[in-house]
Amino acid sequence: MILTVILMTVVTNMLYAQKDLRFGDDKSFRIAQFTDMHLDPGTPYRRAQAEKTFARLSRVINTEKPDFIAFTGDIVTGKPAVEMWNRLIDTLDLYKIPFCVVLGNHDAEQELTRQEIAKLVVKSPYSLNKLNEAGELADMELKVLPSKGKKPAFAMYLMDSHDYAMIEGLDGYGWFTPGQVDWIRNSCAGLTASNGGHNVPSLAFFHICLQEYETAWRNRSNSHIGRAAEDECPGVLNTGMYSAMVETGSIMGVFVGHDHDIDYIVSQYGIALGYGRFSGDDTTYNNLRPGARIIVVKEGQRAFESWIVEDDGRRVDHIDYDGEIRKHRK
Repeated sequence: MILTVILMTVVTNMLYAQKDLRFGDDKSFRIAQFTDMHLDPGTPYRRAQAEKTFARLSRVINTEKPDFIAFTGDIVTGKPAVEMWNRLIDTLDLYKIPFCVVLGNHDAEQELTRQEIAKLVVKSPYSLNKLNEAGELADMELKVLPSKGKKPAFAMYLMDSHDYAMIEGLDGYGWFTPGQVDWIRNSCAGLTASNGGHNVPSLAFFHICLQEYETAWRNRSNSHIGRAAEDECPGVLNTGMYSAMVETGSIMGVFVGHDHDIDYIVSQYGIALGYGRFSGDDTTYNNLRPGARIIVVKEGQRAFESWIVEDDGRRVDHIDYDGEIRKHRK
């Protein structure tokens, strides 16, 4: 019996691994971004709050029907973390939707190391994560095929923005390494070359915002939507990730979390710099209605549609993006 179960699991994993991400027949690809869930089973009250968060996850999946789910960090932030990670993975396996996880600055502050979390994440047949040489979650380039055809029509980059300053004497949050900057530049260039010299529209997801978010949001001439009820908390050093993204011509949007009371999108130099909506409950600070961000990419266009879905099903800040933020027209 045990052998049969093991064989069935292996076969399921192998079959799913062969499934490509692809635009639907309506030429759209729908992404749900959950960020800062802060699942914490540490007290009866916080465990009850986590149940509310799991209910929200299920509601969004059932109503919005995403093709892909991006988790942008600070997912499990209380002990025993292994319980919440297993609960999350088991829940996602029920829905059979491909997903990818990037870690935040709080995820590895519990009893699990980054390597141990990574092993839990990749055990799901629906996880598109892979391990890097250090045994942590690798930076991922995920290609999405057109509704018909085999040449990538869209790409997603899910990257580790790290946690805290990596140089002695510096205080604050982490940053992208020069190697990661080179990786995003080379990855986009490789896709462009394989696409006959034409850029492949792409989005990036990670936890900690770039320093350019601050200046872009404060420049009121930039098209924008949403709110900032706190200051942004970017990494201490700027290693040129945003410049590299602009130079590629491929990245049309970046979506982060980390700052719970911010949910804006602002456009600068042809890139939408955006936040998700805080997706957790009363286990940490939060002053916005919890929810999730939905992004719908349009095949064959450097454009997307986005909104925030709240618990009562309301869609707020519904926009179209084509290099500028425009109020969505039905």
